[in-house]
Amino acid sequence: MGGLAAAILIVAMLMVAVGFAIACWLGRKFARMRGWPPSRVGLAGVLAGLGGMAIGAAAVAATFLESSWSPPPRLEIAVPSGYDRPWTVLLEDPRAPATLDWRGSSLPLAQRHARVAAPLSGVIRVRALGEASGRGDLEVVWSDGAPHNGTGGGPGPAGTGATAYLLLGRPLTDGTLPEAPSGAELAAEIATRDGR
Repeated sequence: MGGLAAAILIVAMLMVAVGFAIACWLGRKFARMRGWPPSRVGLAGVLAGLGGMAIGAAAVAATFLESSWSPPPRLEIAVPSGYDRPWTVLLEDPRAPATLDWRGSSLPLAQRHARVAAPLSGVIRVRALGEASGRGDLEVVWSDGAPHNGTGGGPGPAGTGATAYLLLGRPLTDGTLPEAPSGAELAAEIATRDGR
């Protein structure tokens, strides 16, 4: 176990133990103030301590296991039959007619999701990326069951009219994924695919 993993484990255990100790002390103090007999004071301390442990465990999950507490948004790309683009480009273009309609709750443990159709060109223009903007942990699902193989993005390439972009990768039939285009190469690729 590495040093960072050991430090995280120690801090996580302390968060749970401190939650137990503080809640146990508060439970016992409350029971004494009410004049409960000693056996009930101990029981109140243990029960409050268990509640404190649960709060400590929730704090550990929120701190170190964020994806379980707040799962990443899920984007489903509906692709036409025979779709074979290794990189699909999702452009945020304020002039685009399409929108990403994010559904689901923003509450903890809930996952937001959206669906968008990909044209054969592999260039999808939407008005706003919304939940997908700047997310490296975006969960991408392809309607044909292809595995997702990487996400990249940044400011919109010059000359595309886009303010931001996401590159969504899926392997070729032989399992390889070509290097992602970027900069001027990406702008030229978009222009070619768009027929401009």
